[in-house]
Amino acid sequence: MKNTVKIVSIVLFLIVLIQIISYSDQKVEWKGRIENENGVKVVKNPSEPLYGEIELEIEEDLVLGSEKDENYLFYRVWDIAVNDRGDIYVLDSGKYRIQKYDKDGRYLQTIGRQGQGPGEFERPVGLYLDKKRSIYVLGFFKIHMFNHKGEFIKTLVPSFFVTNIIPDGEGNLITTAYVRDERMQNFGVLILNPDGEISKKIAEFPGIPIIKGGSTFAHDYTPLLRVAATGDKGFVYGYPLEYKLFLADWSGENILIVKKDEPYHALSRGERDKIINERLERIKWPKNIIEDALNLPKHRPFFNRILVDDKERIFVKKRKSILDEGEEEEFDIFSPEGYYLYSTKLSFTPMAIKAGYLYYTTYSEQTGETKVIRYKIKNWNQIKER
Repeated sequence: MKNTVKIVSIVLFLIVLIQIISYSDQKVEWKGRIENENGVKVVKNPSEPLYGEIELEIEEDLVLGSEKDENYLFYRVWDIAVNDRGDIYVLDSGKYRIQKYDKDGRYLQTIGRQGQGPGEFERPVGLYLDKKRSIYVLGFFKIHMFNHKGEFIKTLVPSFFVTNIIPDGEGNLITTAYVRDERMQNFGVLILNPDGEISKKIAEFPGIPIIKGGSTFAHDYTPLLRVAATGDKGFVYGYPLEYKLFLADWSGENILIVKKDEPYHALSRGERDKIINERLERIKWPKNIIEDALNLPKHRPFFNRILVDDKERIFVKKRKSILDEGEEEEFDIFSPEGYYLYSTKLSFTPMAIKAGYLYYTTYSEQTGETKVIRYKIKNWNQIKER
């Protein structure tokens, strides 16, 4: 009798064990659908991520910044870029220079200085690297180019206002820019040739009305185009009044469209008043004229940043209400194939994501110090891919 009970217990244990193993091996079912638009694959994602919410476990790994050493003294860090060796490039707009460090934080080089001559900066606002480690610095109506050694090559002066650039490594630049006509300042995705001339217009989206005198008013909810490189393959761009991402090759041809089922958030009276009143404090115009000039959207933009890691996963920072004073920022994470994998939250917006690290800059009002911080994502390798 005892043997029979023992055998039954073992059998039941094995059945339960097999069920557990079988259950753990089952793949999570993706509930979206695949369609086709004009020959382009469209991935339509549901509102819920495939693997739910993930907490990125981060710890401080490296801190750059010291008032005692000029090579580590930052004033206004505007951008950070990291190459494939882990070298860190810090664009300090306040000191008109790029500081380069190795992966361990050792100072290597200073690139650029204040001025209007070759290799000098007036108002640097963006820093970019291509696959050859060449360096591009975006200024107001200027694009400065340096080789991988930091030696100045040339400056381009486009005839329009560029807001972002993505170098393809062959001398061409994918840009987002203001495309202006008599009535509107629209947003365009353009390809510039090595001479800074437009070789192709990829897309154009509604922008900001031009009021009397040629003025336009941007604001917190202006739906600025967002763009990021997707490794060596091309780039991704999106117009944030739609939750829709376009993945394109270097020629500008769309190879994939990614959509997500996301509810619209109509602008509240409080949000509208906050934006209008901030403008009224600076310009003493009638309120109705200010409101017309602002051209506020009917709903809040879906996102205001796109980042891509070295595994070509796409991190989309969702646009929260301007009335939300909380520190948390929400991100959607997509696979390179366009599947909505995770949602996650961070207490800051990284300037770069590379090889399992987040790069960010902080400013202390108490000490006046600016620091560049690298955070290690301890569970980086546990992030699933479809």
